[in-house]
Amino acid sequence: MFTINIKSVKNVSKMFVVLLLFLTCIFARRFPEADYTSYFDTQYVKTSAALDKLEDAPQWTPNWPDSSIKMGQVSGVALDQSGRLLVFHRATNVWDLNTFSDRNVYQGIGDPPIAQPTILVLNETGELIDSWGQDLFYIPHGITVDNKGNVWVTDVALHQVFKFTPENRTKPALVLGEKFIPGDDDEHFCKPSAVAVLSSGDFFVADGYCNTRIIKFAADGTKILQWGKRFGSGPFVLRVPHALALAEERGELCAADRENGRVACFRADSGAFSAAFHSWLVGPRLFSVAYSPLHGGRLYIVNGPTARAGVPVRGYVIDYTSGKLIQTFAPKDGFSNPHDIVVSADGSAVFVAELNPPRVVRFDSAPANVSAAADAPIVTSVAPNNRMSTTATSTTVVEVRAVAWAVWGGAAGGALAAAALLLVLCRARASGKDGREPLLQ
Repeated sequence: MFTINIKSVKNVSKMFVVLLLFLTCIFARRFPEADYTSYFDTQYVKTSAALDKLEDAPQWTPNWPDSSIKMGQVSGVALDQSGRLLVFHRATNVWDLNTFSDRNVYQGIGDPPIAQPTILVLNETGELIDSWGQDLFYIPHGITVDNKGNVWVTDVALHQVFKFTPENRTKPALVLGEKFIPGDDDEHFCKPSAVAVLSSGDFFVADGYCNTRIIKFAADGTKILQWGKRFGSGPFVLRVPHALALAEERGELCAADRENGRVACFRADSGAFSAAFHSWLVGPRLFSVAYSPLHGGRLYIVNGPTARAGVPVRGYVIDYTSGKLIQTFAPKDGFSNPHDIVVSADGSAVFVAELNPPRVVRFDSAPANVSAAADAPIVTSVAPNNRMSTTATSTTVVEVRAVAWAVWGGAAGGALAAAALLLVLCRARASGKDGREPLLQ
């Protein structure tokens, strides 16, 4: 029978950690502290100069909403046809490192759903006028409202998509996915992140954290097509399609491709790639996108925290035609963890959801000045007849069956992570910055 000497493994692991830390220190010493300081200073000067070229708009609205409204992590925001804001929040539940297993199974199965209302309805002045969604959800994520007033939401713990009609907010009219069961076939999702609905009733689901695909459905829930892949190269490689926005008059669907730091737009009828927007100023992570057809079409985006120097956490406005950043916005105290964004139909108001601190921030639009623009993001497009494959890849599951390999792999992985973290912290310390990056979902 195969046995493992745990003490020997631990001793070797300790030696491995010490060796890696020693090599890390040698590597770090090759770069004088003055070089780090100079690098960070240069990046911040470059960023400040780029931000100065953008119009500071829309303008932050202080003291909104009513401060007595209590929210948990705010994962999504949406506007209905009356201009009321729907806020999707997690109440006392949080998404952290212990929420899911390594196979994306929710670890709170058996616990009751969130007892508090998870959907808050706010009027123009920020007062709470309605609330619902209690005893239904576990880890809320995306929310949208279609042109008939139906509310669509996703729950990453349940791995499901729900549609609620205006007449019934307690029982969904449509449910897609199997409760608590992740998967990558036609009957399952894996942490679906967002929904977008066409005026015809057809809709799209960003599926999402594990499957890196976008799926189009008929109004009755019948699958029409899907696209997106996890590996390889090209515009169809998605790394967490985190939010969706329809530019329906253009016939396009745009996705916030979070870990690729871009907005990727596709033909809504076929899934063919249309264009991508990204910029060094936005950085490597882009959390959400909203679209307004006004002024020839504009994309409203929010990025997120990153270890990259000189990348502030802010909102930006992109002119769709030119691909240029034209505006930037943030509250007076700055953003920390923005997660979702929505813009009103007339373009007069923009709302941003934040996970931490849990809040909704409002901005009122000002006239745009498109003459001053930062460096144009890269805009990539393909002709309609040069369509790439729209077949998603399957999830690869690797099972580690040997206990010995699991122990050795865990030790090596932990050592590598510790060494990498030490190096990042050493570099960040030279510029007076904290190298830690918060967990954002």
